[in-house]
Amino acid sequence: MVGCYGRVNSVVFLLFLCFCDRIAAQRFLSVSGQNLTLNGDKVFMSGMNQAWYIYANDFGNGRYNASRPEFLKAMDEIHESGGNSVRVWVHVQGENTPMFNSSGYVTGLDPYIIGDMTDYVRQAQSRNILVNFCLWSCAILQTGSHLEGLLYEDEKLFSYINNALKPMVGALKNERGLGIWEIMNEPAGCIEIGMKTEEKCYDTTTLYPWEGADWTKKHIPLERMLRFLSLQADAIHSADPKALVTTGSWTYRTITDQLNRRNFYSDECLRLASGGLPGAYFDLYQIHTYQTLFIYLPHDPFKVSASVYNVSKPLIIGEFSQNQGGGMTSPEQFTWAYEHGYSGAWSWDALGSGQAADDVPTQERGMGSIKDRNDQSKGGRVNITINDGYTNRDPEGFIDIRDIFWIILNFLGAFNVFLTSVVKTLL
Repeated sequence: MVGCYGRVNSVVFLLFLCFCDRIAAQRFLSVSGQNLTLNGDKVFMSGMNQAWYIYANDFGNGRYNASRPEFLKAMDEIHESGGNSVRVWVHVQGENTPMFNSSGYVTGLDPYIIGDMTDYVRQAQSRNILVNFCLWSCAILQTGSHLEGLLYEDEKLFSYINNALKPMVGALKNERGLGIWEIMNEPAGCIEIGMKTEEKCYDTTTLYPWEGADWTKKHIPLERMLRFLSLQADAIHSADPKALVTTGSWTYRTITDQLNRRNFYSDECLRLASGGLPGAYFDLYQIHTYQTLFIYLPHDPFKVSASVYNVSKPLIIGEFSQNQGGGMTSPEQFTWAYEHGYSGAWSWDALGSGQAADDVPTQERGMGSIKDRNDQSKGGRVNITINDGYTNRDPEGFIDIRDIFWIILNFLGAFNVFLTSVVKTLL
């Protein structure tokens, strides 16, 4: 009988740990199948791209104070319009951060960047906004840039992972305002196209010259790009197992195996490129879309439901605008995304400059068109709550006292059912 009670106590303890993990996970953005979830609800990421205020110079090395007022202004605009998320760029090509030596190796992080990013996510959380940090960008790639060195040389890439990325992820992992890590904006901007390889994962013959990929003319082999992406994905998942990781795809053409295309970023191909690392995968996909010759093409996301792409993960439309929207208004775009199986929509952009961008009032109308929606059969909840009277778990992983009471109440209920079953078995 004593042995039975010992086994019962062990099982009870394991059940208690499971409850703790479950409650902690619910307070952070998570993935369930093809949906994003938070606090037990399916949720829809509605917001806009901040992108930058001072290009590549917003975080670190004392630069944040100049950008911060504009960042907070954009957050207020998102919040007041009923939005819940923002996408912002960090390193870009490595112009300002992280710290590099003269040989192109990363030596560490400057004294400011973690504090800057922490302030940013906490300001976002106070407004019930989740942050998508985009680390790098291949939309512009200058010859000799620090980013180019990381793309081609493993030793330089590992110096970034070990000396900057892992410390950054570790420092921010308990921040509830952090939603997603995006490793790179538009890798297709510098991927060599029309490259036929024996290994299908590195083949780019499903992209055609007239479609415009590799616009930077850098011709980086897909194998190197996937190596760059996969090693960072694994590092992020290693430093924070609950973290969500993605990349910002230029169009749908590189995230689906349908429509005579190939998913460059499949779990299989990312793991292959990483050498089989378990964390080398994306938790969700993100695609961008703008008009072509004043129209959306037949398979662009504002023409089809997300199901057409047949991906097994959540799918966010991460860049779009009314200005380059094929005749659709911003409210029509946000509503389409919400009602057609997508997990989010981020308009371009907070600065409102450039031919692809909308002004802020246009984007506010778009976000406002879905601000009160909570249809769990469609996009899900928009008015999320992450600022509910406290901030974050402490760095050692302890949970807020109200969480503890909630866990105990649920645990006692489950324990009562479990113990009744055990007693019946023993009798």
